[in-house]
Amino acid sequence: MNETFILDKELMFKSNIYEITSLSIEHNYDVVGSNCEGEFILSGEYRLHEVSINKEDFSFRIPFSTELRSNVNLDSVEVDINDFSYELNEDILEVHIEYLIRGEQSLIEFEEETDLNEFLQNNEAEIIDLTEDEKELEKPALEKNDRNDDDKNFIEEERIQINSESMIIPKAPITNEERNDEEELDADKEEPKVTETDKNTIINSINSEESFITYHVHTVIPSDTLESICALYNTNLNDLKKYNNFDELILNMKLIIPDEEN
Repeated sequence: MNETFILDKELMFKSNIYEITSLSIEHNYDVVGSNCEGEFILSGEYRLHEVSINKEDFSFRIPFSTELRSNVNLDSVEVDINDFSYELNEDILEVHIEYLIRGEQSLIEFEEETDLNEFLQNNEAEIIDLTEDEKELEKPALEKNDRNDDDKNFIEEERIQINSESMIIPKAPITNEERNDEEELDADKEEPKVTETDKNTIINSINSEESFITYHVHTVIPSDTLESICALYNTNLNDLKKYNNFDELILNMKLIIPDEEN
């Protein structure tokens, strides 16, 4: 059970008042038989006149009684105030209270069909046939079994958990055009490789140096900048462009960097 109820009430003061300076609402409740009974307690202060300095206390108690559903666990019943508003009209305080009653529900068993029909009528409920939904879910698996062996070679099976039972849903065969598109995408994802020009640059540089030089191959990552790369390998931008031909950094680009210290 999880239902909201509305209570509107007019409360009368003994005389006309100018304004309410403070107002609070509390509630208490108890389960009596099959009903949830309790009261809302309004308390606060008010002024009689505009020029009045003194404030008067007031308190109102508003009882309520709500019938609980027959299958609600009475020990689990809780009452909360969802919304509260008020309006003062001379000596009448108009209040609007929305309260929520929650409670755990247990299954209902009916011995006779007439009892079930009466319950559905009184609670504005209806019976939903879930077997039809189960049949619709089973159709893809049945269609899969009807395919011939050649078709089954092109089917990728995907398991989906529904109502704690595993069901196989076949995917459509992949066409040649789709395979070509996937191959092109895979080709685009290949990392840049060191070109023959880069290799020749390394060889010529090694041959032109009198001493042996170690070269680093750096792969550009998203956080790299020219400054961070130069600082990492203790080099400068001129030397970096001396061994590499590029205008800007590209993700996964390979950079050739000499280790002058060795």
